[in-house]
Amino acid sequence: AATMPGFTAGMIPALRLDYGEVRRRVAVMKGLLDRAAEARFVFVVDGRESYALTLDLRHRTAHASDGIIDQPGTAGNLPSGEAYIVPYEGEVAGDPSRSAGTLPVQFGDEVVLFTVENNVAVRAVGVAEAAAEQARWLAAEPAYGNLAELGLGVLAELGVEPCGEILLDEKLGLHIAFGRSDHFGGQVGAARFSKPEAVVHIDRIYLPGLQPRVVPARVDLLDADGRVTELMRDGAYVGGIV
Repeated sequence: AATMPGFTAGMIPALRLDYGEVRRRVAVMKGLLDRAAEARFVFVVDGRESYALTLDLRHRTAHASDGIIDQPGTAGNLPSGEAYIVPYEGEVAGDPSRSAGTLPVQFGDEVVLFTVENNVAVRAVGVAEAAAEQARWLAAEPAYGNLAELGLGVLAELGVEPCGEILLDEKLGLHIAFGRSDHFGGQVGAARFSKPEAVVHIDRIYLPGLQPRVVPARVDLLDADGRVTELMRDGAYVGGIV
């Protein structure tokens, strides 16, 4: 079965792709995430302010969502084309998560800076209403601040444009999600929220058309031995990665 929540006509070009090529690219990204112990980011806001973030990828295995659903009894989203992983959330006794730093997210015209500690956004700072609203969410629902997913979409490099629906847009490139993670293999589920209607899994997608003020200027993956794989530079995957 294929699920297509929020489907619009703008997604049709993504259904015409060579999904054999999509599968190949997604498999490459999954392999990179599986080998990584951490991901290091440098985000640049308005071309001048830099913010660093580390996501702890230990104790986790990545998932491939490549749009090919050919096994009986399985289901998946269409359009598709991403590999994703849940950052380590610190559930092993005596081994806290190392995810920490600052994550900038653009809401409308405003950029909100989230302070991340132990894989949880604990503060939201900005100069307008979006920051105040995000701070209220973090105070009311601490699980909202959980960093629940690092996703690497591959469709933008195949010429697909964002359409305003997360079903497609997250498959285009880098995204980081807040909130629930247990449906992806993490530890944060509905019970960590105050009520069913408060449960969220929200993707923040780093594409010029969606967050023009924020650029992932540098993204590197480090394995357990400290070897570095250069993944992204100035918002684009490094040549030769896929």
